[in-house]
Amino acid sequence: MTYKLSTSDSLAQIFSQVAETVGSADEEIHILLSDGEHHGLEHERLFYDLPNPLVIESESGESSKCALRSENCEAFHKDTENRAVITFGEKCTSVTLKNFTIENTHVKSCDDASLGNQAEAICFHCPGGKLFCEGMSFVSRQDTIHVKGFSRFKNCFVTGDVDFIWGYCDTAVFENCRIHTRTDNRGSDRPAYVLQSRALNGRPGFVFINCEFTAEDRGKNAQIFIGRSQGTGKPASVDRWDSIALIDCKISELYDKALWTDEDGTRAVYPKKGTALVGWRQFGTKIVHSDGSISAYDGALQEKHGYTMTEEDKINLLSTLF
Repeated sequence: MTYKLSTSDSLAQIFSQVAETVGSADEEIHILLSDGEHHGLEHERLFYDLPNPLVIESESGESSKCALRSENCEAFHKDTENRAVITFGEKCTSVTLKNFTIENTHVKSCDDASLGNQAEAICFHCPGGKLFCEGMSFVSRQDTIHVKGFSRFKNCFVTGDVDFIWGYCDTAVFENCRIHTRTDNRGSDRPAYVLQSRALNGRPGFVFINCEFTAEDRGKNAQIFIGRSQGTGKPASVDRWDSIALIDCKISELYDKALWTDEDGTRAVYPKKGTALVGWRQFGTKIVHSDGSISAYDGALQEKHGYTMTEEDKINLLSTLF
């Protein structure tokens, strides 16, 4: 079943129509977005929760020409699965997104989290499902991407300022993606964090392969970290493991050389030391300097919970993905 949407059509209405008319759960739903700005209603919550495989893509195949934009946040709809521009629910089996932009336009106003700092562009709230994104751009500030289950991002752009990639995932793989830390609109002196992993017990978690981590310059004393801990992971916990892997990635010199942070020991990290398969770990990391030169990263500089993988570790990890 294929639907073509112009910028005047409502994606929410299409989702509702599909739910009412679709036949077999195996029937694929294919949505083609025309070029231009696709806006939802004010504070609208787009929600898809059917077992039918779903494909949403732009007709032009260029993310810069096709965008789904709206404002949502914790202040408007409470809890993670409700505050994104678009949410995929627990009944989903397979979701594919290609070549368009999803942007949550919410701008932070203060430090009070109840006023809505958390504002996902996308929430994949499906522990048993699979998400595949190619040629996509995801734009927000705090918590841009939230994923559960299995997800794969290829040739995508992701930007935000605090924990802008996070979730209770099994495995989330980012290949050839650009991950960009933007300036916090409340002030450049605030620390920034790309990731907060709450991965499932013993699973690979968030894996970045041949990705580039860039950032806006926040000034001399700014701190920008690849990852920070949520602080509650334990050996027997179902999730909340701090599992992030960097493989052959390039990182701007604007990021802190420690890469990871337990915020001066105020947040417990688990596993306490990374290994080939879990925890904070990296292999083949390169640092990109302001003059354009590139140098090898010195693994001895990473925070004490981090681990430098061997070539064999890399091979073992890649063999476990999906």
